[in-house]
Amino acid sequence: MIEPQSIKRIIIVKLGGLGDVFLSTIVIDDLRRAFPLAGIDYLVEKTGYLAIDGDPRIANIISIDKRSDSPISIIRNVRKNGYDMVIDLFGNPRSAIITLLSGAKHRVGLDYGWRRYCYSIVGTANRAKLHGAEVNLQIFPALGIPVQSPRLRFDLSSEETAYADGFFSANSLTGKFITALMPVGSWQSKRCEPEKFAEIGREVVAKYGAKILIVGGPSDQADAVQIQSLIGAESMIAPAASLRNNIALISRCSAIVANDSGPMHIASSLGVPILCIYGPTFPEGAYGSMHEWVRNEGLECLVCNLLECPIQHQCMRDLPVKRVMEVFERLVRKNGLLVKKDA
Repeated sequence: MIEPQSIKRIIIVKLGGLGDVFLSTIVIDDLRRAFPLAGIDYLVEKTGYLAIDGDPRIANIISIDKRSDSPISIIRNVRKNGYDMVIDLFGNPRSAIITLLSGAKHRVGLDYGWRRYCYSIVGTANRAKLHGAEVNLQIFPALGIPVQSPRLRFDLSSEETAYADGFFSANSLTGKFITALMPVGSWQSKRCEPEKFAEIGREVVAKYGAKILIVGGPSDQADAVQIQSLIGAESMIAPAASLRNNIALISRCSAIVANDSGPMHIASSLGVPILCIYGPTFPEGAYGSMHEWVRNEGLECLVCNLLECPIQHQCMRDLPVKRVMEVFERLVRKNGLLVKKDA
C-alpha cells in the first residue's frame, strides 16, 4: 500500500493522438482524490497536446516531438523533475522504457506483453472487453484504489462559450435542432466519404427538420464544402476556428454524427449525443451510454486497421443510410431530443 502523503509529483505518460490522450484523463479525478498532495503532469506528443491544454487539473505538460526529440533527452527531462510516480497509460516500447528509466519509485503500467517488466505496479488491461477510456482505469485495482469518479471532462473558457453563443445567435440557430456533422479523421480510411455524409445530412433534415452544422479543421475544408453543396440551404460550414472553439460550437448542438476521431472522443464529454461511423477500427464508440455507433455490417474487411483502404472503401461508400437513420432514431429517442417531424 502506497502512503498517499508520500506522493508529491506524478506524471502520466500518454503518447499518441488527441483521442488517446483525452481518454486517459478519466483517471485524473481519482488520482487527485487518492494522492491529495500530488501535482499531476503529463508527457504527450505534440499530436495529443491540444486534448489537455487548458485542463486546470494538470500542473505541467511536457510535449515532445518523436521526430526530433531523442529518447535520451526525453528520459533526462523526466528524471530531472524527480517524480514519485510515473503512470504509463500508452504501453508501447518507447513509453515503457521512459517509465523504466524515469527514476520514480513507483512505476505503474498495464500488462502489455514484455512491457509489464518495466513497471513496479502492473494492472490488467482487459483491452478486448473494455472501452479505451475504461482500460485506463485498470491502474486503480493494481494501486488498491477504488474508482469513484470515472468521467471525462473538457472545460471551456468563458470566451469560448461566448464565441459559440455568439455564432448561434448571429445565425439564428439558438433553440433549433442542430445536428453537427464532423467529417474529420487522422486516417484516410476512417473518413466517411462526403457524398455519404451529405446523404445522411439530407435524411436528418427531412425527418427531423434539422439544421446541419459542418465542423472540422483546415484539412477537412474540401470535404466540408462538398458536403454543404450537396445538402444545400439547410446546412452551413462552421468558420475556421481553433479546436477549442469548434468544440464549443458542437457543445451547443443537439446531436453529432462523426467519424472515429480525436475530436469525436473529446465531444463525448459534452453531454451531446453522438452517432459515430466505424469501418477500419474497432467500434467502441464514444464513451458513455448516451451515444451510439454504426457500421456497414457483413464485410469481411471490417476492423482492418489500415490507414488507407487498398480496395474500394466499401465500409464507408456502401454504408446503408437506412441503417444509419435507424440508429440515429434510437439515439434521438433514448436521449429525448425531440418528436419526429412526421410523427
